[in-house]
Amino acid sequence: MRLAHAGRGGRPDETKEALVHLTAAPGPHCLMLRLALRDVERALAPILIECLSGRVRLAIEVPAGDPAAVAHAVNALAAKLGRRRPRVGIVDGGDLLATQGGAGLLGVPCDPPPPPDSVLVAAHVRFGAAPLLALFAKGAEIIVSGPLTPSATAIAFARYAHRWPAEDHARIAAAAAAGKILAAGPAAVGGDLFDPAIDAPRAIGLPICDVAEDGAVVFESTRDPPPVAGLALALLDGVEDPRAWIEPDVRVDLDDATLIGARLSGVRGDAAPGHLPGTLVFETGFVGEAELAYGGTGAAGRAIHAARALETRLAGMPPDMRVRIEIVGLDAAPRGCGARAADLAVVPGKDVRVRLATRAPTRDAVDAALAEFAAIAAFGPAGAGGVRQSAHPERRVSIAAIPAALTTARASLLEADA
Repeated sequence: MRLAHAGRGGRPDETKEALVHLTAAPGPHCLMLRLALRDVERALAPILIECLSGRVRLAIEVPAGDPAAVAHAVNALAAKLGRRRPRVGIVDGGDLLATQGGAGLLGVPCDPPPPPDSVLVAAHVRFGAAPLLALFAKGAEIIVSGPLTPSATAIAFARYAHRWPAEDHARIAAAAAAGKILAAGPAAVGGDLFDPAIDAPRAIGLPICDVAEDGAVVFESTRDPPPVAGLALALLDGVEDPRAWIEPDVRVDLDDATLIGARLSGVRGDAAPGHLPGTLVFETGFVGEAELAYGGTGAAGRAIHAARALETRLAGMPPDMRVRIEIVGLDAAPRGCGARAADLAVVPGKDVRVRLATRAPTRDAVDAALAEFAAIAAFGPAGAGGVRQSAHPERRVSIAAIPAALTTARASLLEADA
């Protein structure tokens, strides 16, 4: 079986080239890509007829957005091209707040841990191979899914094509390694290694691989032969422990893995740990930003005077508020001005900006700081212009290991459009 990954799919020429190379050898074949709804027609119109005619499975990941909307758009495109209606599968359910609610996620460990009194406002999980495998088995020609792990599609299609059981950890681990390399795109076949200052001109392509029934993996590129260094860097990128790289479907051990030319072997595997990677988003307070500008003669001196006055006005703010004041054009160091505002030299300048950034647990505290800034703009040094300010909730993202029992993947075939 052969796999190719066309990245974000927004480059139709490269995607079509990947399809040509993919189908140059016996299948079955699977072409993977990531798409947004707005890119469906531009990315798929050049290849959809060939995929449906040549029995190339398409696996479309929708990193952000509604997979069902993308699936309906694919169906509409097939009708527009005069083709039969394809069998389209949809994988959804990654929004954990919609499926579980916030209470079900209390106590899930995450890194970094949320600050006290923070509020969980979003939670998403990346699914592994299981829901895709079920759809391949039902005959889905095109699968549209929400966010997946990098190896999910490769594992699912390899297990479907070769009928590997879930307990065949070594071969599943080899497919996981292949999927991770393919997901790196041009970087896997030398894009990260090419320096035009020292290298001869060469074209960077997309990676393709053959996964044999025994788990051996051989890579090629749509352009030059893939360098071993690029494949190795793509495989190890982001892997903290090569002996225990964890995927939802398998625990991968790369300790004995070898790349000889473009052939990968020696990958070992063990049982999956029972959790899926996810992200938890917490609302931890509020952030305020404001800026004003001075121009013309004496602009620098007026900006320094405004910064001094602003420091004085903010001195009585609550102790749990964090404040940073910058004078852009004289002082863009990412630290508060403090006493330094009085020490800055006045230099000629025609465009100097005073910028305030503040963070506090409550919106009222941020609004109070912005009100003091507005007072400087109105009653401070003359000539203030370009005044802007905003306040919004502060959100922090934590990485979490979501227990599989808390996740519900919805895998279904798309019903006929009306």
